[in-house]
Amino acid sequence: MRVLTALAVLLPLGLPLTDASAGPDPACSWAAKSEPDTVNVAYPDTNASYWSHSYSAAPGTELRITGTYAKARYFSFHAYQPTGVPLDSIYDAQIRPDRGSSNPFAGGPLDAPNQRYTLTVSFTAKPAKPRPNTIYAGELAGGNGRNPGGILMLRVYTPKDARSPQGSVPLPTVTWRTTAGQDLSVGTACSNDLPAAGGSGTSALNGASQPDPAPQTTGTEPSWGKAFGNNAAGFFGNQQNAYLTAGINRANGPLVVIRARAPRFPDTSRGQQPGPSDQVRYWSICQNSNSTRVNACVADYQAAVDKRGYFTFVVSDPAQRPVNATARNGVTWLPWGAADSTGLLIYRNMAPAASFRQAVQVITKADDPAKVMGAYYPLARYCTKQSFEQHTWRCSG
Repeated sequence: MRVLTALAVLLPLGLPLTDASAGPDPACSWAAKSEPDTVNVAYPDTNASYWSHSYSAAPGTELRITGTYAKARYFSFHAYQPTGVPLDSIYDAQIRPDRGSSNPFAGGPLDAPNQRYTLTVSFTAKPAKPRPNTIYAGELAGGNGRNPGGILMLRVYTPKDARSPQGSVPLPTVTWRTTAGQDLSVGTACSNDLPAAGGSGTSALNGASQPDPAPQTTGTEPSWGKAFGNNAAGFFGNQQNAYLTAGINRANGPLVVIRARAPRFPDTSRGQQPGPSDQVRYWSICQNSNSTRVNACVADYQAAVDKRGYFTFVVSDPAQRPVNATARNGVTWLPWGAADSTGLLIYRNMAPAASFRQAVQVITKADDPAKVMGAYYPLARYCTKQSFEQHTWRCSG
């Protein structure tokens, strides 16, 4: 049901899902961009921007993507089939540079004059030995037939300059051409014609509060589970991310407290580049509506972390926010969202190091997430404003 709902929203907003008979793609790349109020579906992260390009997977054709490495924490390209299932992807460190260029995500200098790349989206089955810089989108997931077409998505997380969501470089150019090299359409980046409300609607909901809560049910705590490609967190999912999700309900408490050890990450906002000492490329915690819209997220570099390396989050309405739920007190606050009596918490881990055995990615269906993650498991509990003010994260209810 969530897939159908999200598709119904995406289609009228300039994200048509095409088939091979639809003819050449428009002479324009990235016709739709995420926007907090108008294109807010499938649980996006507010610290990322998403651009979408519709494609037709006609046999004998391919997409050629040319661009410059983004100045950002992370960027990637994903190809999706019509139902929003990811088929293949490639991200920054995996992208080989053009001849004479260098990749700053793979040890190249940050200020090199030439940082160009070229990618191919092939409408064939993925071979046992994939070609470098190639995304394969010829078959539906699970080998269930030929893929007629879908969505190519560009993601950019935490750009160095917040005023340039694409990472201070032009958006890539997407060219649809034959496999013999004849151009069918060349799509230079086009403007986003969708209405932009600047997030004012979401901000209004986050700044409001529901009436004072009734007496609470006791004995029930939020329970985290890994999202294994389900509709709750797998629709248009990021293959470099793994997700823990936990449903929350006001009937069990007016605020939720989350505490865990924070994974090490490269703080690119301070000039750090990804390196071998990083446990993950990125992590975040988001509070979401069950309608699949995101209310608010906090990225790793925005979270308060104490001297022991632990973070503490509080999720509540503004009226229920404890006075000590501030960064100065080592606490990060997230709004619940006044329109929602329930919600879905999402904890993301991105591209973990192979040595980080407590990452969400390591968890299998047979595992207890808390045992796998140890101190990195985000313990969550319901609490009251008064109890948190008295006992902080150790609150008793």
